[in-house]
Amino acid sequence: MEKRSTQYGDVAKWTDKIIDSCETLQQTFTAGKLIRNFRNQLIKNTPDKYWRDYQYDVIWPLESKLNIKRDNLIKELEE
Repeated sequence: MEKRSTQYGDVAKWTDKIIDSCETLQQTFTAGKLIRNFRNQLIKNTPDKYWRDYQYDVIWPLESKLNIKRDNLIKELEE
């Protein structure tokens, strides 16, 4: 089994790919949990940098992308 990187940029890219691959609303809820866990780890490991850097540059873009994905899936279900 390969060792996965824990560097925040690599985790953000991996999470971004997970969001792209979501095909159902249930999968988006799981992706939301992934983002929440990622946020909690960033706060725990780097509390001084979290609010200054990571919240705006990493977490909010992921949450925004996930919300757009959910909206698109809902629109598809309504059609």
